[in-house]
Amino acid sequence: MLYFRLFLFPLTLLIIHNGMASGNMPPGARFAGMAHASVTLFDFWAIGHNQAGIAQWEYPAAAIYAENRFMLKEMSLAAAGFVIPTTRGNFGLSISCFGNQLYGENRAGLAYARMFGEKLSAGIQLNYLYMTIADGYRNKATLAAELGLIYELLPRLNIGVHLFNPGRAMIAEYQYLDLDERLPTVVRTGLSYAFSDKLLLSLEAKKDIRHAPVACFGAEYMITEGIYVRAGLSTNPMQNTFGFGLQTKRLQIDMASSYHYVLGYSPQAGLVYFFM
Repeated sequence: MLYFRLFLFPLTLLIIHNGMASGNMPPGARFAGMAHASVTLFDFWAIGHNQAGIAQWEYPAAAIYAENRFMLKEMSLAAAGFVIPTTRGNFGLSISCFGNQLYGENRAGLAYARMFGEKLSAGIQLNYLYMTIADGYRNKATLAAELGLIYELLPRLNIGVHLFNPGRAMIAEYQYLDLDERLPTVVRTGLSYAFSDKLLLSLEAKKDIRHAPVACFGAEYMITEGIYVRAGLSTNPMQNTFGFGLQTKRLQIDMASSYHYVLGYSPQAGLVYFFM
C-alpha cells in the first residue's frame, strides 16, 4: 500500500496540473494535430469538443480513439463513439476511459445537435462521470452538461462557442472543512476560416475558471484528395502539435502528436468508419 501512495501522489499532481482531472478531456486525433483549436469545426469528434459540430453529419458513423499522454501508460486515454443522423436532428453517444487502477476517470455522454436555418448549429450533451482512486479512497460519480453553438458569419468564416459544466457539478463535499470539490467550468470560443478547399486555419481561446486562459492555433492543409497534414500551437503551457490524416469514402484515419517542452510527447490516433 505504501507503494500505491508514493506513486499516486505525484501522478495526481501531474494530472491536475495539466488539466486532466476535469472530466473535459476531448478526444480526436484530427483536432489533436491542430492543438485542439476545434470549437468551430464540423467533424465526428466534435461530439467531445463542441456538439454543434455534429449537426451537419449526414451518415451514421462509429469511431475509436487512443492517446498516450506524455508516453505514460498510467495516463492513457481511450474513447469510442457513435453518431446517428435523423430528420429531427443528430444524436451522438460517446464513452471514454482515462488512467489505470490507481486513478481513473470514465465518462459516458449523450449528445443532440441540429441546424437552425442554414447558418446556425446548436448542440447539447449530458455526461455521466465516474472517478476512481485506489488504496481505500471513495469513488465518485456526478453528472455534468455541456452546450455549444457554431455560426457562419461569412462564407468560409465560422465562429463558435462552447460551455462545459455550466452548473459546476460537485464531486465531493467535506463538511468538516467547510468546502467542496467541483468539476471546473470551461468556456471556449474561436474563429475558423477556410481560405480554399485545401487550407483551413482555426484560432481558439479557452478559459477554465480556475486557471489562466489558453490560446490555441491550428492549421490543416490538404496535400491531395483525401490526404491532410496538420500543425498547431497552444499556450499555458506551451505545446506544439502536428499530425496527418487519410480519408476515403468510408474511412477516416488520423494520427497526431503533441510536444510539451517539459513532459515530452503525447501520441494520438483515431479511426472513423462511415455506414454509407
